[in-house]
Amino acid sequence: MFPTASPPSGIPFPKLYPIFMDYRFPVLFATIYVASVSFFNPSSNNVSRVVAKQKGLKPSPTQKSSKAMTTFVFFHNLVLFVFSLATFVNVVPALLRNYGNHNLSDAFCDRDGSFWNDALGYWGYLFYLSKFYEVIDTIIILLKSRRSSLLQTYHHSGAMVTMWSGINFKAAPIWIFVVFNSFIHSVMYAYYALTSVGINPPGKKYLTSMQILQFLIGGSITLGYLFMDNCLTNKGTVLAIWINLLYLMPLIYLFVDFAKNTYSKRVSVKKVD
Repeated sequence: MFPTASPPSGIPFPKLYPIFMDYRFPVLFATIYVASVSFFNPSSNNVSRVVAKQKGLKPSPTQKSSKAMTTFVFFHNLVLFVFSLATFVNVVPALLRNYGNHNLSDAFCDRDGSFWNDALGYWGYLFYLSKFYEVIDTIIILLKSRRSSLLQTYHHSGAMVTMWSGINFKAAPIWIFVVFNSFIHSVMYAYYALTSVGINPPGKKYLTSMQILQFLIGGSITLGYLFMDNCLTNKGTVLAIWINLLYLMPLIYLFVDFAKNTYSKRVSVKKVD
């Protein structure tokens, strides 16, 4: 249905590239992910009972399993922090080189594919694969008897498909997803790694603000590609843009709603206190 582009040079296990880049792979994986979350997600009442029970319990022999979970969560977040930072620090210099070696229009559209060949194809493909690994975020939530929100489920499942579309069609605007998201994830997973071991740096609400801001700015830049002459080389790149834009609209709403429900309530509680 959708032709698979040639693999970027240097990627690990290139023989698996056609499998991972077949459109059925992200669609099937995302479908199984959503169905699994729907099946295993605890009800709100069960979550409330678990939280109440945990508050009334004293330390018990289950501490060993708790320590194992803490260690696992810490290293999971550490891995994603290191990978996200590596992606960011490798793609951004290539982006700057691209603009340094071309005029603004050619660099923006990556007309000769130099940015793609320099770094975007390789790191973008790895970043696409990381979206499947990030499902562990949800598994951790479920193992802790917490609910995976609609935001969480939609965010992870949609990212698989949107990243696939950008990488498969070599769509120039996918650099926005890779650069912006890798930066945000570097900060976010560093924060989660610290909180998993009891270190609670301030400013969690600013992470949400940064995420919303990246979607607004990134979506605006992506939209600009539709109005550039001779910028989009084929119908696949146009399709990739629309897949990403249509994914962003509900995502922005869900993040704004999350921020409003989470942080406005905290402010109200503090005022009452």
